[in-house]
Amino acid sequence: MKKIASGLSFLVAALTVSVADAQTNIICRLNPGVSPTTIATRYSLTLLDYTPNAPFAMFSATDDQTISNMQNDPAIVWLEDDCSVGAPEDESKGKPTKGGGLPAVGDRTGLQRINGRLLSQIDWNAKVANSAGRVVRVAILDTGLAPKQKALWAKVDLSMNAVEPNSPAYDIPHNMDSNGNGIKDQAVGHGTMVAGIIDQISPKSRFVIARVADSDGLASGWSVIKGLAFAVTSNAEVANVSLGTLLEVPALGDVVDWCLANNLLIVAPIGNNGAEAACYPSRFESVVCVGGLDVLNHKASFSNFNQVCTVSAPAIGFASQFWDGHLAYWSGTSFASPVVAAVVAESLRHTSPSAPDTIKAALQTSGPSLDRLNPKYKQKLGVLIDFSRTIKKVGSPGNPGP
Repeated sequence: MKKIASGLSFLVAALTVSVADAQTNIICRLNPGVSPTTIATRYSLTLLDYTPNAPFAMFSATDDQTISNMQNDPAIVWLEDDCSVGAPEDESKGKPTKGGGLPAVGDRTGLQRINGRLLSQIDWNAKVANSAGRVVRVAILDTGLAPKQKALWAKVDLSMNAVEPNSPAYDIPHNMDSNGNGIKDQAVGHGTMVAGIIDQISPKSRFVIARVADSDGLASGWSVIKGLAFAVTSNAEVANVSLGTLLEVPALGDVVDWCLANNLLIVAPIGNNGAEAACYPSRFESVVCVGGLDVLNHKASFSNFNQVCTVSAPAIGFASQFWDGHLAYWSGTSFASPVVAAVVAESLRHTSPSAPDTIKAALQTSGPSLDRLNPKYKQKLGVLIDFSRTIKKVGSPGNPGP
């Protein structure tokens, strides 16, 4: 697959692709044994970045002929440009909301009490979640993790920053209006909220933090690819990617397949357009696509719906840690996705490592159907995520859960 296409964005409703400059950033997948510096020298390119121990690199190219020659180079599997697209999550239909004002009880137990109704909705079991098991790493590809949330950082084994290289993967304001909508730092706190939700459901899982989106919620194809490669090389078994675009990104599909071959399961939200659609990467076949529900297990007004949806989870009013050291709540399919990622991580803690396609197959039959409650969306919301049943499904046959 050698083609030039657009890049990736934060979870969005409307997308706008930037116009390429004379200088184009090109993402490549190289064949085994091919050095990025060799390609840079061969075509007089600037090597902008690469993924250690993974076959991806980004170069700066200045003319179409060079790109054409690269497309025919057997050392290169594919190449694609790295345009930015999109706008932050809360510009979507139905307006998923965020807010503050929760009691400053920042410990996990306090949050579990606040979210008790939502946790019971997925049949969460505190005894199982706090029981012994093997170590499972969850990669969180998002806006990073707030430095003030020390308890969450205590769970981090590895971290990286693809937005501001060589800086900590901190989820903090940067006074940015990347999408030009007049609202600065619209997504700050997003990654911290996601990490806090996973921590509540799977307290004994470990974290790999990849800051791939800026504080306004914009990512690029390269930042997400670099984050996924980091997740694989960090031995994560599950990756929560609460990002998306309605535009297909061909290269990302290949990277997702590479992750699958390297035993990384990707969980991603379906999107917040209120439409019969699924954002990429959730639309890819090997990814667990997560829809959003209200407190009665009806489709959340903003959630997309589609036959590719694997499973749905609560998406309204989750309380979690926020970037400023306090607590907040936020709604959206971005926060249904970590519910599912956490349930998968908890399932894996109680069994041996499993192939991603095996886990996805187990998820598809692990919970009750949502069709009766949602007749307008029959077979387009997947099943309701169920904590206890998922643990049993993922753990069988041959690997029984607790």
